[in-house]
Amino acid sequence: MKFSASTLLVLLPLLAAQASALSVPEHDLVGRQFGNQKGRGGGKNFGGNNNFGGNKGQGGKGAAAGGKGAVAGGKASSTTTSAAAANTNVAASNSSVAAANNNNNNGNPQTSLTLDPAVLAKGFEQDGQETPTAGQVASLTSTNNFINFCATTNQPITNGQQITGGSCNPAPMGSIPSSANMPSAKFTNPKNLQDIAANQAFTITMAIQGMETGNFVNAEANYFAAPQQLNGQGQIKGHSHVVVESLSAIDQTTPTDPTKFAFFKGLNAAASGGVLTADVTAGLPAGVYKLSSINTAANHQPVLVPIAQHGSLDDAVYFTVGGAGGGAAAGAGAGGKGAGAGASTTTTSSSAAATTSAASVKGNGNGNGNGNNNGKGNGNGKGNGNGRGQGGRGKFGRSAHNFS
Repeated sequence: MKFSASTLLVLLPLLAAQASALSVPEHDLVGRQFGNQKGRGGGKNFGGNNNFGGNKGQGGKGAAAGGKGAVAGGKASSTTTSAAAANTNVAASNSSVAAANNNNNNGNPQTSLTLDPAVLAKGFEQDGQETPTAGQVASLTSTNNFINFCATTNQPITNGQQITGGSCNPAPMGSIPSSANMPSAKFTNPKNLQDIAANQAFTITMAIQGMETGNFVNAEANYFAAPQQLNGQGQIKGHSHVVVESLSAIDQTTPTDPTKFAFFKGLNAAASGGVLTADVTAGLPAGVYKLSSINTAANHQPVLVPIAQHGSLDDAVYFTVGGAGGGAAAGAGAGGKGAGAGASTTTTSSSAAATTSAASVKGNGNGNGNGNNNGKGNGNGKGNGNGRGQGGRGKFGRSAHNFS
């Protein structure tokens, strides 16, 4: 086909424009487009353009561009992998933060499973032997407030239960009152050395102060399960108990068995007028008894106070029932008054030992006071020998009871 010069002048610019449109930059673009698809270099497509045989070279470039695309794709894949790894690290970090948040429960120290540094007792790290004293033993020490102490004991956790075989309680001791708010108590009935009727109902009464009574928890589910707490006035929130133990004699000196008692009652109601009461509806059989109080915090643990040297936080009295063992004390007291008529001897229930030591007091009376003692334990005064005619020797109460 022949073209005129004018025709060629018109066609050449058009052909040049088409060739430019099919140049390398487009192959590079295709290579980039397919680079992320394992570098499927589009140059092969352009290499097959037989109409533009010179494009084979460009096809090669296209392939090379595709290779670049492949490399770029590899880089992109590597970048994607790095990003994924970074996302994994972030996710792990987020998981750690979430776990920390779960452990700390969003910063609530009362639900956190970690120790708040603000409550760390550095003094627990000292064993006390920096200033040794004869007979003093070293204290157990801890750098974390003994939070895992029970893991060392091989005992079951108390867990609010009364475990007779023993257990380990992880609850802290709790709030301790000031020395001005230490509780104390005193029995008002029966009185010390009083004799009451056998098998007849009576009411134990006890005056108490320095403690907010009437606070008790479920002893079957929450025994020792919470720290001691104070009320707004700084007094221990708790309650009391009374226990009556049987004795062999009023002057028994052997320790009692804590697993045995004649009567026990928790005083769960608040004190009325500062007095707590417990009704012993069936009374007690004839005998000699010790009555004790057990003042405790709300979760039944014995009350804790701020100083080691203090008066008793509880009370105890000794009494008799049905005259058993108590006649001697009563008779001795009465005999003492009779024998001391000429010597002005004074006795009280708290100085019974002095009463007993007064057995040899000589008086100028006629001795009838001694001889007529109605002390059942004294054998109706027989031990007094009826005053031996002088009413003075009156050796009553030789049993030498010590009512300390």
